[in-house]
Amino acid sequence: MVTTTIVVDDPVDAYELFAVARDVLGLPRDGRWHLVDHGRVHMLQTLPEQGVGALASVHFPLTGGRHPGDPDAGIPGGYLLLAFTTDGGDPGTRRWHRDLASRTGSWLTARRLRWTVSHADGPFTTGYAPHTPAATR
Repeated sequence: MVTTTIVVDDPVDAYELFAVARDVLGLPRDGRWHLVDHGRVHMLQTLPEQGVGALASVHFPLTGGRHPGDPDAGIPGGYLLLAFTTDGGDPGTRRWHRDLASRTGSWLTARRLRWTVSHADGPFTTGYAPHTPAATR
């Protein structure tokens, strides 16, 4: 299994990001997805068997605020976590996951949102951090 995880470190609407993930996968924005209640954290997830090789899921705190991440698994906290998951893991799948993350990251970057990414379960690296003059002083 290959999972690519994007952690968004600025507030963003979970449903809007989920729509972007479906666009990136080439899925329609219709009702072929479900909401999973995990208590404090909810998850929007595409349904399997829609003709694409990955599932997309967006994990977000029900009451807003920051998602705690999973420190034991090395996943940092943020406002939302987006994961693309594929069974298997050949080099072509890994390249495709990089493309999925890149296209999603372009959308986030265009909105000047900070994000980090873990490609194929690797370490997290910074995707984009907007320039803030106060941060350089």
